[in-house]
Amino acid sequence: MDDRITHLTVREAYDRWSAFYDAYENPMVFLAGCVLARREEEIRGRDVFEFGCGTGRNLAAMREWGARSAAGCDLSEGMLAVARARGGELRLSQCDMCARVPVGDSSAGFILFSLTLEHVPDLEAPLREAARMLQPGGRVAIIEIHPFLSHDGLAAHFHEGGEEVRMPTFPHTFSGYIDAFRRSGLRLAECREWRPSDLGTPLPLQGMRRGPDFPMAVEFTLERA
Repeated sequence: MDDRITHLTVREAYDRWSAFYDAYENPMVFLAGCVLARREEEIRGRDVFEFGCGTGRNLAAMREWGARSAAGCDLSEGMLAVARARGGELRLSQCDMCARVPVGDSSAGFILFSLTLEHVPDLEAPLREAARMLQPGGRVAIIEIHPFLSHDGLAAHFHEGGEEVRMPTFPHTFSGYIDAFRRSGLRLAECREWRPSDLGTPLPLQGMRRGPDFPMAVEFTLERA
C-alpha cells in the first residue's frame, strides 16, 4: 500500500524531518556531500557561510577542513537546533534566505547553497544577498538537483510512519539560473554536471535507478561580476 501524502510548508516539513534528517538515506544529499568535499582545499582558511544550512552537517565538515569560521542560516528552527548541538563554534541564524541575512557586507570568502534553491521561486533574492556578502576574490558554490530531474518531478520529500511528506518546490532551468546570476551581480566561473559514475564511490541504491551515467546534480561556481 502506498503512503498517504501530506503537504506541509517548507518550515513545517523540515522541522519534522530534523529529528532524523541526518540518518535518512538520501542519495542526493550523499552526492552533494561528495561534490562539496572536493572543494576542501578551496575552503581552508576562508570564512564560510551556508544558505539553508539545515542540521549543520556541511558547516561542521568545512570547519574540519580548516575553514576559519563557519556561519549559516535556515528557515527551520528544528534543523537549527540539531546544528547548534554540534558545537564547533557555528554562528547560526533563523531567517528566510529570500530576506536580508543578518551578517555584514563582504563577510564570507566561500558561500554555499546545497539543495536549497529548489524551495525558492525567485532565485535573484538569495543570490543578491550572496553577492552582497561575498568578499573580493571569494566564490559562491551552488549544488542542486539537476534540471533534468527537477522538471521530471524529483523534489525534496520524505517518508515517515506511513506518510509521504511533500513541501513546496520550484524546478529551475539552466537559463533561469544563468539569468539570475547576471541580475544578481555574479559571474558564472564554472559549471559541472554530476553523474553517479563521476564520484568514484557508490551511491545508495535509490540513486542508481536511472543508471550510473544519468546526470543527477549540477554544480555552479560563481564570482563577483
